Amino acid sequence: MPAMTKLKIKTPMPVSLLVVAFLCPTEFSLYLDSLRLPPHRVALALLVPIALWKLATQRCLKIRTFDMAFLAFNVWTVGVFMTHQGSSEGLIYGGSLALEGLGGYLVARVWIRDAATFDAVLRTLALAIGVAALIALPETLFGQTFTHDLLQRVTGYSHPTAVETRLGLTRAYGSFDHPIHYGTFCAALLSMFWFAARSNHQRRTRIALLCGATFLGLSSAPILCLVLQGTMLLWERLTRGTSNRTLMALTALTGLYIGAALVMTRSPINFIATGMTLDSWTGYYRLQIWENGLNNVYANPWTGIGLDEWERPWWMVSSTVDAFWLVIAMREGIPALLLLVLALALMIRAVATKGLHHPDPRIRNLARGWIMSLIALSLVGTTVHFWNVLYAFFFFVIGLAGWMADPKRMAAAARTGVGERSRAVGARRISRRPTPRHVHISTRPATAPSPLAI
Repeated sequence: MPAMTKLKIKTPMPVSLLVVAFLCPTEFSLYLDSLRLPPHRVALALLVPIALWKLATQRCLKIRTFDMAFLAFNVWTVGVFMTHQGSSEGLIYGGSLALEGLGGYLVARVWIRDAATFDAVLRTLALAIGVAALIALPETLFGQTFTHDLLQRVTGYSHPTAVETRLGLTRAYGSFDHPIHYGTFCAALLSMFWFAARSNHQRRTRIALLCGATFLGLSSAPILCLVLQGTMLLWERLTRGTSNRTLMALTALTGLYIGAALVMTRSPINFIATGMTLDSWTGYYRLQIWENGLNNVYANPWTGIGLDEWERPWWMVSSTVDAFWLVIAMREGIPALLLLVLALALMIRAVATKGLHHPDPRIRNLARGWIMSLIALSLVGTTVHFWNVLYAFFFFVIGLAGWMADPKRMAAAARTGVGERSRAVGARRISRRPTPRHVHISTRPATAPSPLAI
């Protein structure tokens, strides 16, 4: 009998729609009165009601504690901005963030339910990164933001851009809002691609694509994201089979930090920020953002400052805060930050419990890849602010592991299958028994009269 060809699972249409929307430039936004809807928000507005209905009704999905924590974070987000900005403006701004955050998470959480679908989504994301790189490459080589300049003439919407050069090349925007966003989108999933590859050729091809695409943005944070994941992959390979390796690694890092702090004339954080970036001034400025931003958090710990101007020295002209985690604490208060950290911790714990201990080694590797990618992306969030597409993408990456944290509930189906198999086996056993022959043996003599004749 000829071997059956294994069919490739396709990426669910809602996930494909969202990934395509991630690549659409902001110039394609729709406007409803004063409300601007970029392509990814339009896609999420269509998909979120369906995702919520499926999460509530499908038997293979169960609402977990991490789902409730993500929901609580987004509810807090809406509430705190309504408190600061008023019911109308606050609902629009906070609701947009909740749509991106909860929506990006739910699309991945609901429609990716097994390893085969996860593989298909990674193939789609690899294709998306390739397309993003093709759009970005001419900008890096020829020193012009072709995409945004062209769409400005077509749509009339002017997206703020600037031609910046590093290493003699131009930082590419591609179809994204900022070179950092473009680079982070390309770099974030290196670990997942590494573990998901089914051959060394596929692994080398994908990693080369990610690294080359990331470089076109010429941004320190995305390159650092690649380095972090590469370091974790090397650590995983060298310590494979070692017990308590996570504790040993944390102890070594703590000792290294303390030792560096004792012998260096400046703090290790200061050295990393200013000495390991493509632009030392940018690193120093981000240190000042953290120092002054934390002062604002301490002064407004419960509900933050909303969209109000934050206090800083006069020479810090720009109001931009290049730190995702700091922005959340500053604008929404410490409770919002704690809710998000709690949701992430619960999600990672569930993936570690069910994914890292799964009997299938491939699923264990996928769980490792997701955890490494999430750690790197979260660390990037200390020096990069996630907004618009990248905000939704961050939560989408979190939701990618939903199928590992909440596996399909197969217990009932398994019991049904066992019952059916038992009945089938019993029927086969009964059918194999020899059919008894009913032979009547008479005890009367052959010549005896019938009883009815007496």
